[in-house]
Amino acid sequence: MEINQALIENAIIEQAVDQIADSNNLREQVRAAVDARINKLFNEQADAQINEAVAVAIRAGFDHEYHRVSSFGEKTSGPTTIRKELEKVIADYWNTQVDKNGKPSTGYGDRTTRAEWLMSRMVADDFNAQMKQHVVNVAGGLKDELRRSLHGTVNDLLSTVFKVKSEDDKTLARTGDACIQPEAK
Repeated sequence: MEINQALIENAIIEQAVDQIADSNNLREQVRAAVDARINKLFNEQADAQINEAVAVAIRAGFDHEYHRVSSFGEKTSGPTTIRKELEKVIADYWNTQVDKNGKPSTGYGDRTTRAEWLMSRMVADDFNAQMKQHVVNVAGGLKDELRRSLHGTVNDLLSTVFKVKSEDDKTLARTGDACIQPEAK
């Protein structure tokens, strides 16, 4: 008896396909995957279109003309836009006269605009920080040089007072009166 391997493989494949095709679970899985993909694409497209519509509305709103009105609904000014009003508020803020503490000033003393005051504060703060760093650098250099000078002076004094060649003296590149016998052990 001969075993036909191709027939056996085909029979197994057909049986597996029949089981998969009859399974409601596969259909539901495919349907859920397709629905999830559709929802994701819809949300992405909808969000992009909504964001664009909001951006267009905001840009248009800044340039839409209106009139200021009183509490009774009567016009109190000519036509204006949010953009013009915003520019006016910003200009007024930076051009406000302030005292030396940056507070709005109503007096006639030493006054500058808020923009000038802020710039002078920034420059002064930067200058102070630079000067502090410079003083620290100079002090550090002075400390290092003073330490080197004192170390050299103390070594010379010790060599003059103690006429003994110590272990540390062997490493020094000096000879003469400071390095005489007897040697220390």
